[in-house]
Amino acid sequence: MRTPGPLVLDALVWLVFAALFVGAALLVKVAAALLGVLIVLALLLGLVLRTLRNRRGRRTR
Repeated sequence: MRTPGPLVLDALVWLVFAALFVGAALLVKVAAALLGVLIVLALLLGLVLRTLRNRRGRRTR
């Protein structure tokens, strides 16, 4: 069985490197999007809790 030539091996290494690089970039984008969603949800939760606290405070007075 013949081994593939050096050019074929170089091409395979570059393809694997490109696939890993693109995969890492996509993971970073997904992580950034999830962080953004979590920040928005935390802000909305704070707004809802403050609104509920203000409503409750007005009724007891």
